Amino acid sequence: MRLEKKELEELEERKGLTGKTIIQVIWLIISFAVAYFLLGALVDSGVFNYAQIYKSLSLPTTLPVYVVQGTLMLLIVVIMQFILFIGFAFASPEGRRRTGDASMYSRRKDPFDQGGYR
Repeated sequence: MRLEKKELEELEERKGLTGKTIIQVIWLIISFAVAYFLLGALVDSGVFNYAQIYKSLSLPTTLPVYVVQGTLMLLIVVIMQFILFIGFAFASPEGRRRTGDASMYSRRKDPFDQGGYR
């Protein structure tokens, strides 16, 4: 009986993560698209070219361009994911909650508490 109550509590905690996961996957796809077009625009406008990248990072010229492009895209995506993380920390009530704040009420119900479970 107590194990069932504990499992139900854990299930309730996980139910709220679906929306956040969907938003994060959509943001990841958008980030890759933005990174691809941003990198293409920077190369086309002449801000930098791949020869400069090879030379500045001392990469071998046998390394294909798509590997360098993919690495730069991944770097841009990591930066955009960090922006999403910071946005979650400021916008979400769960992200704004300071850890360790004293409260008379627990955020989690005790499944082993006898009050109300009969």
